[in-house]
Amino acid sequence: MKGIDLRHAVRGPAIAGVLVAGLSLQIGAFGESGHRVTGRIAELHLTGSRALQEVRNILRPQETLADAALWADTIKAVTYEDEDTGPFRLEHPSHEVYHYTDLPFQADRYDPDAPGAHFTDVVRMTGECIRVLKGTSRVFTKREALRLLAHYVGDMHQPLHIGTAYVSATEPLRFVVPQGPTGWHMALGGNALRYGPDDNFNLHAYWDSRAVSLAMGTDDVAAYSSRLVKEVPIVPSWNADGDVESWPVQWATEALVHAKELHKDVRLVAYLGPDPERRTAHRWRIELPPGYDAAASARTRTQLAKAGYRLAATLKAIWP
Repeated sequence: MKGIDLRHAVRGPAIAGVLVAGLSLQIGAFGESGHRVTGRIAELHLTGSRALQEVRNILRPQETLADAALWADTIKAVTYEDEDTGPFRLEHPSHEVYHYTDLPFQADRYDPDAPGAHFTDVVRMTGECIRVLKGTSRVFTKREALRLLAHYVGDMHQPLHIGTAYVSATEPLRFVVPQGPTGWHMALGGNALRYGPDDNFNLHAYWDSRAVSLAMGTDDVAAYSSRLVKEVPIVPSWNADGDVESWPVQWATEALVHAKELHKDVRLVAYLGPDPERRTAHRWRIELPPGYDAAASARTRTQLAKAGYRLAATLKAIWP
């Protein structure tokens, strides 16, 4: 390892039993388009800055932050190989768990010691990326850290990567705060909350992909990014307080507010049990409330604009 040993970190005791089930299900926030939009918006906010020059010094010729933002998801495919991926996978065999934390969406703030948080969750690994780029950590190379940071900032603005539902193990079905070792099951960031024909769709994928598609409409990444920069006003709450290394914790606490809203009026209809391949132990059928699509589109529009702005602000704080 180039720094602290992350290979054997696990979730807290209450969550350890569901870790393996979650690995294959926690997919990248916002999908490809959303991550590209985040990277492109960041570049627009970095125009003329020292930080943009530092970014270009780390990335390869013609490689953009929009390109960089995809790498952390691309390397989840076991068949994908390039000159960067092999060494990274050897150093970080559990890199898939770096994309999320599993706090109950009812939580008021991110607490690193709470059930659902873990030593290599997205909040702490985003902070680690910042430290590498500042030169105070060697957990990643600078190229790895920049590509991961561009992705993880997007992940943190898809609220289900921070706050997840926990469902009662017995009837009546209800969302609960996990207390003790039994009596609840985790919804895996919404992956286990199913809807649609034959229960083929899940809430996590809804916010990764459908909400982004609804928000973007017919725009491509470049057009939509430019439109968001022009049309979505930057508000003071987008700016975090204190040292840049503390910003991911503040973003995670904010994301919990959105996670509560994402689950509001979502109705638990039936317990479905495991999936046919038995990769997921527990699943539930849900119904989305009226107007969910419109609200999701509006929220995603703001979250993408905010993610790009915050990625740029982070890089400017690292390289003033």
